[in-house]
Amino acid sequence: MAAAGYRRGMESFSWKALSLVTGAAAAIAVRNLLSTMWPGSNQPPLNPADRRINWTDALAWGVASGIGAGLARVVSKRTAAAAWEKATGNPPPGIKPA
Repeated sequence: MAAAGYRRGMESFSWKALSLVTGAAAAIAVRNLLSTMWPGSNQPPLNPADRRINWTDALAWGVASGIGAGLARVVSKRTAAAAWEKATGNPPPGIKPA
C-alpha cells in the first residue's frame, strides 16, 4: 500500500517537473519569436511600465505577449502529455484515459 502511494507521489512529481521544463522552453521560444517579429527597427518594450514607451507599443506588446503565453501554455502542456504517454504508456496524472 505504501509503495503505491510512493509511486503516485513520484509520478506526480515527475509530471510537474516535465510540465515545468516544457513550459519554460515554450516561454523562452515565444519571447524570442515575439522579439524577432516585433515590427519596425525599435526593440520590443520588454518593460511596458517604462514611461518612455508610448501606450500603443506597450498595449501591443501586452496583447502579443498574452496571446503568445496562452499558445505556449497549450502547446507545452500537450507536448508534455504526449511525451509522458509515450514514455509511460499511461496518461499523465490527473488526466483521465480516453
